[in-house]
Amino acid sequence: MQDSKKEFGNVLIVGLGMIGGSFAKSLKLQGLATLFGADRRAGELTLGVSTGVIDHPAQLDEATISNMDIIILATPVRAMESVLTEIKPFIKPTTLITDVGSTKGSVVAAAKKVFGEAPANFIPGHPIAGAEKSGVLAANPHLFEKHMAIVTPLPYSDPELLDRLHRLWRAVGADVVSMDVDHHDHVLAASSHLPHLLAYTLVDALANAERSQDIFRFAAGGFRDFTRIASSDPVMWRDVFLANKDATLATLDLFTERLDEMRQAIVEADGASMYGVFTRAKSARDHFLRLLEQRTLGKPQEKAVAISVSPASAINGEIKLIGDKSLSHRALIMAALAKGVSELSNIDLTGDVKVTMQALKDMGVVIEEFGYGAVRVHGVGRRGLRAPIAPINVHNSATSLYLLAPILSGQTFHVEVIGEETLLNTPFTHLLALMREAGASVTSAAADCLPFKFAPAELTPVKIELPGPPSSRLMSSAVLLSLFAEGQSQFSTVLHFDDQVRALFASFGVGIDGESDISVSSNELKGTALDLPADMQQTLWSVLLATLLPGSSLRLSGVSSQGRMVKVLSLLQGAGAKIDWVGEPIDVFAAQSVQVSFAKLSSFNLDAVQSYEMREFLTQLATAAIYAEGDSQFEGISHLPYFYEDRITTFVDGVNHIGGAVEWHAGTLLSKGCTPQGGDLDSAGNELVALAFLLLAARCRNGATVRDCQKLLAQIPNLEEIAAQLGLKCLVQS
Repeated sequence: MQDSKKEFGNVLIVGLGMIGGSFAKSLKLQGLATLFGADRRAGELTLGVSTGVIDHPAQLDEATISNMDIIILATPVRAMESVLTEIKPFIKPTTLITDVGSTKGSVVAAAKKVFGEAPANFIPGHPIAGAEKSGVLAANPHLFEKHMAIVTPLPYSDPELLDRLHRLWRAVGADVVSMDVDHHDHVLAASSHLPHLLAYTLVDALANAERSQDIFRFAAGGFRDFTRIASSDPVMWRDVFLANKDATLATLDLFTERLDEMRQAIVEADGASMYGVFTRAKSARDHFLRLLEQRTLGKPQEKAVAISVSPASAINGEIKLIGDKSLSHRALIMAALAKGVSELSNIDLTGDVKVTMQALKDMGVVIEEFGYGAVRVHGVGRRGLRAPIAPINVHNSATSLYLLAPILSGQTFHVEVIGEETLLNTPFTHLLALMREAGASVTSAAADCLPFKFAPAELTPVKIELPGPPSSRLMSSAVLLSLFAEGQSQFSTVLHFDDQVRALFASFGVGIDGESDISVSSNELKGTALDLPADMQQTLWSVLLATLLPGSSLRLSGVSSQGRMVKVLSLLQGAGAKIDWVGEPIDVFAAQSVQVSFAKLSSFNLDAVQSYEMREFLTQLATAAIYAEGDSQFEGISHLPYFYEDRITTFVDGVNHIGGAVEWHAGTLLSKGCTPQGGDLDSAGNELVALAFLLLAARCRNGATVRDCQKLLAQIPNLEEIAAQLGLKCLVQS
């Protein structure tokens, strides 16, 4: 009977239903075991052999049991005790015994009742897979592929047999996870057992309703999808609920409580409460679907995207650009922490801002979109966020991390923050030091990298000198952290606090006093209405297009005349750019229109301090310098954080590849005025380099193609539309 040549030897499946049959069929088709089947229904055994699901029918006697290497119990959970009693006298200590039942506590209890103590070779398991069909004819060898199998080892389980069980599940295509018995039963009560109970109960209630015929006659896809699982095996599910009674009742009580709250919201016509529940539920389900998609399909592959630019003659017209991306992040967070409703218009909800918005939704913030670039945020107060159902994923958005981390340190729940791509290997030493200075309970991976784990803590006001020239993100982190400490916080910095960011915080009730020695104070944050000024990167790009292309005349509205925006435009004016501010400044951001026309630029020089202040704009300014008369230079590049240097290196390589004249020497960027021929430009996946290369290509003699633009289009998905509105001839190719 023994077949030692096959990896898993002799395997007995007790119960040839859909789950047991699928397991057997998968192992048999792969030639991994000799399959035996036992079932109280003789017809299922006959079908099992005739359809190739098993090799041999078997009885639960000494001749069979003593020769098995693995025994899989695939019977209803209430039958486990009787099966274990029947096979107990013949089991070898080296035989792995496992099961596929939906509850684990009852199975372990059955084993203890039969054996006195569950033996070391008995290791429960449960595949998270199935269908409404039953019987051996429903056996599907691919049933477990890309699905989870939960293994619930006991404290005294044999480690070698536990390893064999993991290998067995992986062999049929499952992703194996370990979990203790009690946790398994509570998790499955919520994720599987309660939904089945609701589906059965709803269908039964409607079937016995007064208008049942019309209800079923006019039921559509939603009813079908929700009640699909009511077609499952009633006997099996009766046994599941009886076996997992305590966990199911606890979950049912929680659901009933929430259902009563929803009923009361309907009675009181409380639309905001209903919308909040629906929004949080959608966020939670979307998270589940993302996990399911990743498990089924793996991580989506990013397609390479190139943008070809033909030589443009002129940029003309009038345009209002979407709101500034960095301000959009901050506005969403402040609106969420405020009391009351905030209406934010001209807000950018693309790219990394989606990460911040999703994180807030995951923590219970209701955010309604009611038009292009318009949202209504129902603030929950500084400590009104709710614990998310899963770790907060900031993906590759450093801005999201810098702004979310301080507010998470002040909450009353535990939470983990994870990331992806390059962010995983980036140290956040200064951010962590700042939070710990205020008393935050936060741990990180090695070298101050993600993931971060936060625990509730009492924060205290900080008095700290921010290191080096701090980033604007770190300065905003300090302000946000101060909101959760009782008293006034103070920090000093060699840089002035950005005027636009100061104005945004002030709109919600946060006082930021001082220039380089800054104190932060606030009372209750209050919701407000804000119209965000145009994005600074897109504004500079549009201004430079009009400046560099002969015959251009462009008006941009909603441009802030504060902070870095006015500084960079003043720098260009000093180099000869024809940029005129039109009208009086309005709103808290002093927004105005800007009129730009073609101009012949003269060379310009930036010292190390200016280069640091203009660090986010350096690649675009360096592009302008290429088309300026004479030699321009940008000092202090080597003193910038490494990723700014990486951008400049990529930029220099690309420019020189198409006939430019740019040198990178001793930390200084030198540019000789010229007109490059054109060709291929590789942005190395950096969105700011890609944006600068599109600007460069617009005035090349023969145009150019910019490669690796997928991140640029993720941040500015309507780039083609903007280009068309401006009159720039570009074509996106994937």
